[in-house]
Amino acid sequence: MSRYPDLIGPKPPIKKLPFFTAMRAMKDNPIATLPLAAYQRPFWEAKSIFGAQLLVSEPAGIKRVLVDNAANYAKAPLDARILGTAFGDGLLASEGDKWRAHRRVMSPAFDPRAVASYAPVVTRATEARLEDWDAMENGAEIDIAREMTTLMLGIISRTMFSTDSECLQGRLDETLRKCIAELSFGFQHLAPVIGPLLMKRKLARVRANFEAVDAVMQGLIRSRDKRTGQPPRDLLDRLIAATDADTGFRMTDEEVRDEVVIVFLAGHETSALAATYAWYLLSLHAEAEATLHAELDAVLGGRTPTYDDLEKLVYTRMVVDEALRLYPPAPLLSSRIAREDDEICGVRVAKGMEIVISPWVTQRHRTLWDDPDRFDPWRFSRERSQARPRYAYLPFGAGPRVCIGAQFAIAEVMLLLGAMAQRYRLKLTPGQDIVLDLRITQRPRDGIRMRLERRG
Repeated sequence: MSRYPDLIGPKPPIKKLPFFTAMRAMKDNPIATLPLAAYQRPFWEAKSIFGAQLLVSEPAGIKRVLVDNAANYAKAPLDARILGTAFGDGLLASEGDKWRAHRRVMSPAFDPRAVASYAPVVTRATEARLEDWDAMENGAEIDIAREMTTLMLGIISRTMFSTDSECLQGRLDETLRKCIAELSFGFQHLAPVIGPLLMKRKLARVRANFEAVDAVMQGLIRSRDKRTGQPPRDLLDRLIAATDADTGFRMTDEEVRDEVVIVFLAGHETSALAATYAWYLLSLHAEAEATLHAELDAVLGGRTPTYDDLEKLVYTRMVVDEALRLYPPAPLLSSRIAREDDEICGVRVAKGMEIVISPWVTQRHRTLWDDPDRFDPWRFSRERSQARPRYAYLPFGAGPRVCIGAQFAIAEVMLLLGAMAQRYRLKLTPGQDIVLDLRITQRPRDGIRMRLERRG
């Protein structure tokens, strides 16, 4: 019996699941269908009536697909259709020249100087949330997933829309939640004859969810267009004004809208989940929690952290990295389809074959990590990290399409942990059944209940 806590999340079955059992599991969390062999082999091929899929976990193979020969591996048409319907034709769904043009003009809005400028918004929102916690009784129970989502929602709203955040925050949150709830697909959506009709109806409902919020957003974008020549107040101003110095390219209002939706979703959902799972993991590991507290006390001495403090919070960063390893924001990357025949680390790939890369599997792979299911922040020390293959760790993807806001997300979580863990430790409420559902991101279905305990 393991002396380490048994962590929440889908457990790999020893053998491949029977077809209909797998279909039922697929609806809630496709990762639950992956057998133990997928975590032990560098390549694992799944065959079904829908065709063959090759799961690539070998770091050199991942590099081949996402970096060295990325042009040969396009997003699967169904994935692109679903993402495009849900979130528009922005960075998440677009390909080719359009993706490159958008990525190029958007990058300055997420460079280190820009991230540093967003940090005060993070700390002000965190301090306000701490005031709410201070008003509660010691030992009060909270849903940490809801707490972190609410906090990150306020942060991304103010970062993106500043003084206009109130008119969009609630509407965007509600719209995206309805949209994500619809992104659950079963066997019937892939079945011949009836499948295409059911898929069309589902995607129509997803698209209809955005009609009301689109009108408000387009009005806001048009009003911002009139502020030409003034310094940017927020991320929306930066996206509207973004211009490629070499080509003169600027995004249209509709293109800005698509990118805003994606940044809003990714900008609060991924950070909220990273923080949620960091709190969960710390609550189960007293030694790691004590080490974190000691570093925060020594570096900050009770004051609110700033962006300049982050480089000194070495162990805090390791905690965040390890939480992202065990619970990556996007456990499954979009499937890729080989445009031409290829070879990945000696494995032949035929034109049209579907390639799958799963950060969840790669980051828990038995050949890449020691005790992969154990929480151990020290595995991200400088010495141990140097010995690890580069593409064994990809919580935000890799290659040209790596998440544009990855550094902002890490800074957010470090800042809030630095502020909150100085004053509170969180203890997991016993006796709860925590189930993780996968809808692009992987969320606890009914939250995670924890008790607030004031430190000292």
